[in-house]
Amino acid sequence: MITPSIKALRTITSNLTAARRAKAILNMSRAELEVLPAAAARIRECYNPPSTPDLRMTVLNDLLCTHGVEAFRLRDGSNVMYLNAGDTYTPTIVRMRGNYYVRDWGSIAERHAAE
Repeated sequence: MITPSIKALRTITSNLTAARRAKAILNMSRAELEVLPAAAARIRECYNPPSTPDLRMTVLNDLLCTHGVEAFRLRDGSNVMYLNAGDTYTPTIVRMRGNYYVRDWGSIAERHAAE
């Protein structure tokens, strides 16, 4: 799994501590994620257990104070999950094909989204 560097994460948060914490969250196991308050709340609200990427993105959403976790489907049938940063072209954390990036989701949707 590819994850963004702390330097890349600093482009979405000026807080070095938050960038380091985000990097740590991106590398956590499911068991480590499940004990975090945001993940535990997400698990409680779901009838079926949420996926590990769902938990990871939920915890990152809580840390970075974004506007929720959203997703769309690519033409190849895979899903893109991203943190809603309030604008389509604002860099945010994006999960695509099993990897995490700091990118804007609008550019990805323009090029690859299913119609």
